[in-house]
Amino acid sequence: VGSYIASSIGTMRVTEQIDALDIMGVNSPNFLILPKILASVIFNPLLIAISIVFGVWGGYLAGLATGNWSKADYITGIQMYMPQHFIWYALFKTAVFAFLIATIPAFFGYNVKGGSLEVGRASTQAVVWTIVSIIITNLILTQMFLS
Repeated sequence: VGSYIASSIGTMRVTEQIDALDIMGVNSPNFLILPKILASVIFNPLLIAISIVFGVWGGYLAGLATGNWSKADYITGIQMYMPQHFIWYALFKTAVFAFLIATIPAFFGYNVKGGSLEVGRASTQAVVWTIVSIIITNLILTQMFLS
């Protein structure tokens, strides 16, 4: 996703489409970057919530198919106490990561100078810096919320 964002915005920069938007009076960052950020921050936590539901359902079906546990055991296990802040932590962390995944590549793509080779370099740098920032942010968030 980050590579696509960086390369698409970078290609628009190289082909002077962003300059054309600026000349027409359009606020190009709001027009090009903001929808990507909003979509990422809204839909990634939704996808995580859906994947949690399907993960629980898949575990239930796998347990019944293999015979490793009974239906009653699985339902009892699901109903056991789990701190609710774990779910909120997962959704918050997903929203923060989604913000990073959308903004860092957009920055690199928006600030490309040169030609198609520079777009490729910016795309690669965007992915690398996004991964590094996610790892560091994961450390910080985990220490803040789970310590």
